[in-house]
Amino acid sequence: MSVDDKTEHTSRTGAPRWMRLLLVASLALNLLVVGVVAGFAIKGGPDGHRGPPGGMGAMHRALSDAERADLKRRMIREFRDRKEDRAAVRQEMAGLVELLRADAFDPAAAADRMARVRALFNGRVTAAQDLLIGYWIEMTPSERAAYADRLEQEMERRRR
Repeated sequence: MSVDDKTEHTSRTGAPRWMRLLLVASLALNLLVVGVVAGFAIKGGPDGHRGPPGGMGAMHRALSDAERADLKRRMIREFRDRKEDRAAVRQEMAGLVELLRADAFDPAAAADRMARVRALFNGRVTAAQDLLIGYWIEMTPSERAAYADRLEQEMERRRR
């Protein structure tokens, strides 16, 4: 392998091309997640209604350790069955990487890709919310009241 051949497959730092692609895809996915979370925090949900301060994080923190562990197991089961969603996200992200590498950037195509990825993530958020509501349904009235007290404390803590 000549020096010229080697530079085709590695960056100046020596990282293989697949690693750089993986890094770009990971960065784009992280930015997307941050954008979705920030969007919900700033604008609220799809109807523009803002939830309580702290949002889903406060609802999660208000659960006891045992409840969080149980809900986590349920979420893992739920999302394990969504392999096609993960494949679709990978496909959309690969398409986004291609768009970013193109000499002529197509912002409309990039926005379309981002919208499809956002829709996939919104599906996961909805599924998580449904699991949490299902969890509340299973609580006794006294358990729900205790949870509401902890949620209120979390919201107050976030306000300060």
